[in-house]
Formats: sequence, C-alpha cells, structure tokens
Amino acid sequence: MRLYESYDTDSHIVYVMEVCGGGDLLTYVRRRRKLKEDFAKFLFGQVISGLQYVHSKGVLHRDIKLDNILLTSEGDVKICDFGVSKLVQSKTAL
Repeated sequence: MRLYESYDTDSHIVYVMEVCGGGDLLTYVRRRRKLKEDFAKFLFGQVISGLQYVHSKGVLHRDIKLDNILLTSEGDVKICDFGVSKLVQSKTAL
C-alpha cells in the first residue's frame, strides 16, 4: 500500500494512504466461501510477487494472513500492516 502523506495534529497522527476498495482477503473469501482455482492462483501469484519485492528491500513482514492482504477495486493485491515487520541487513537472513 502506498503512504502518500503523514502529519501530526495535537491529538492525532494522520496517514493519507491509497484506497483498497475491494476490502481484505479474509472478508472476500468468507463472503464467497471458496474461490475458483484460476482466481486463487492469480491472487497467490500476486502475494508471492509482493513478498519477493519486500524481501528484496530487506524487509520481513512476519504477519502474513488474509486480514493483511487487501484487494483494490480492480482485484489486485496489496500487502499491508507492517507493524511487526523487521528490517534485516543480511540477505542470508531472508
């Protein structure tokens, strides 16, 4: 997910982020009860591609679950919630 801007007010920290109108993958799967194999492969491929990118930047997500995978209104995957992620210096740790 893209973070466009962040700023502080007296009582809040505000983050301006991109909208993922498709919701999270957990809700998506629960509503449909199951996914067609071709669509599941498409989503899984995007998740793997996203994780490869994150790992190439030296970041470990450490909390991948359906709640943390968001869908755009076009059905593309966005990985979110890097709250417990870790930045690693050595590529051997990946």
